[in-house]
Amino acid sequence: MKYSRKNELDVDFIGGQEPLTKEEEKAISDYIKAKKAQSVKVIPVRKKRSIKREKSLA
Repeated sequence: MKYSRKNELDVDFIGGQEPLTKEEEKAISDYIKAKKAQSVKVIPVRKKRSIKREKSLA
């Protein structure tokens, strides 16, 4: 079944056309660094155990 979008999206524009100030750039950079630090999960590395097999004479 195919859906068509009948309503136009209401999009808010934040900011303007001028470039970011140094304070805004620093605030965004700090925010992204904090989010990355929160999302980094340390996954412990598990060592694979080798199965020791004995040779058997047939």
